[in-house]
Amino acid sequence: MKNIETNHLFEYLCFFLIMSYFFIHNIIYVIIGITISFYLINIKNINSYVQSINKKLVLKKVYKELDKNNKLNNSDSINIKSTKTESKLTLVETIEELGYIPSLDEKTI
Repeated sequence: MKNIETNHLFEYLCFFLIMSYFFIHNIIYVIIGITISFYLINIKNINSYVQSINKKLVLKKVYKELDKNNKLNNSDSINIKSTKTESKLTLVETIEELGYIPSLDEKTI
């Protein structure tokens, strides 16, 4: 409710600043009044533009953090793969290496 009341005050202030030219003969007050009125007319568009810019900045920060985390995770996954070669091969890896399904009689790796 206070937001509506302050907007009405600014609207009246703009009107009086523009009309003050007839009494004070100072163009600066008219320019200030016109600027404030343009702001009040486009306040929704200005706020949505500012919010979109803020979202983009937040997303850039998040992507930078994710990239840092990905680089750390990639280095960890390389270490995991190197330790995996030292362990016994699974059935899938054996099939990939030999090209066929080994029988139980054959002793494979």
